[in-house]
Amino acid sequence: IPAYEPDEKLITLTAELSAKNLPVIVVDDGSGKEYLSIFDKLIGAKVLRHHENLGKGAALKEGLSYLNKIEDDFAVITLDADGQHSLKDALYLLDKSMESEDSLILGCREQSKDSPLRSRIGNYITKKIFSISTGVNIEDTQTGMRAFHKSLIPELLLIKGERYEYEMNMLLHFARKGIRMKEYIIETIYINDNEESHFDTIKDSARIYSQIIKFCGSSILSFIIDFLLYTICFLFSGSIILSNAIARIISLHFNFFVNKKFVFNNNKKDEKNLAGEYISYLGLAAFIFAMNTLILRGMVEALNINAYLAKIITEVVLFTVSYFVQRHLVFAKKKETVRENNYAASLK
Repeated sequence: IPAYEPDEKLITLTAELSAKNLPVIVVDDGSGKEYLSIFDKLIGAKVLRHHENLGKGAALKEGLSYLNKIEDDFAVITLDADGQHSLKDALYLLDKSMESEDSLILGCREQSKDSPLRSRIGNYITKKIFSISTGVNIEDTQTGMRAFHKSLIPELLLIKGERYEYEMNMLLHFARKGIRMKEYIIETIYINDNEESHFDTIKDSARIYSQIIKFCGSSILSFIIDFLLYTICFLFSGSIILSNAIARIISLHFNFFVNKKFVFNNNKKDEKNLAGEYISYLGLAAFIFAMNTLILRGMVEALNINAYLAKIITEVVLFTVSYFVQRHLVFAKKKETVRENNYAASLK
C-alpha cells in the first residue's frame, strides 16, 4: 500500500487485512512527521519509509523491491490507502492471481452516473486512447487494485515512472510485451467524489498518446515526400495515374520502414516475419493506392477539383484507414486481455 499523507482509513484497512492473516507492507512516501501517529497505529504492517515524497510509482517499487528478496511462493496485491478498495475484492483478486501466475489481474470499477464526473471523463479518455494506441481493450486503466504472482515482480521493477504515470506505464509495458491482463469487476467506492485523488487527467493521459503522435509524424513525412514527387511528375507528365504511382511506390517504402522501426517498435530480425509484414504492407498499400487513385481521379475529372488540392483531401481521408490496418494487422503483436463478470453477481 503506497501511502502519502493518509488518514484513519489506512488504519482500518490494514487492520482488516491483518485479521485475515495477510502480510501488509505500507510505504510511507514522505508524508512527514505530522502523519507518524497514523503509521504508528498500523496493526501487523511492515512500514517502509521515504524521507521525502518521491511519488506513487517510487513507493510501489520500494515495496516490490522488498518483496523481491523473499523466496516464498506468494501473490501480491496493490491497494490504495484511501479506503476505496474492499477486503472482499482484495481476497478475490489474490485468489485469481494464484490461478493465473503469468497474468496481471486488474480490479475493474464499473462507471455509472453516480461516479464522479472527473473519474468518468478521465477513465473514458485514457481507455479509448489506450485501446487505439496498443490494440488492447482495458475498461479501467486507472485502477490501483492490481494483483500478480511474485514471478512478475522483476518485470515490474524494470518499468519506468516514479509517480502516478508508473501505473499507466505498467499497462503499456504489458500490452507491448504481450503479457496477459485480466479484468474482474470489483465494488466501486468513491469517497468525497474522489477529491483526494492525485490523478492528473491531462498529464497521465498524454503519456499514451505518444504512438499516435509518432504515427502522425511518420504519415506527415511520407505525405510530404509523396506530394513533392506527385507534383514533380505531374508537371512533367500531366498523368494523374503515373504521377500517383511513382510517388506512392517511393513514399510507401519510406513509410514502411519508419513505422516498423520507430512507430510500432517492431524490430524483430526474423526474415520470415519481415517478409510477412512486408507482404501485408504491400497488400495494404495496393488497396490504398487503388482507392487513392479512384478517389483522386473522381475528384479531379468528375468534380473538377484542383489536382493538388484533391491529392491533399484524398490523403487525409485514407489516413485513418491506414493507421488502424497497420496497428491491428500489419504490425500487430499477440496480446490478450480477459474481462470476467462472474464476480459482479456477488456484489449485488
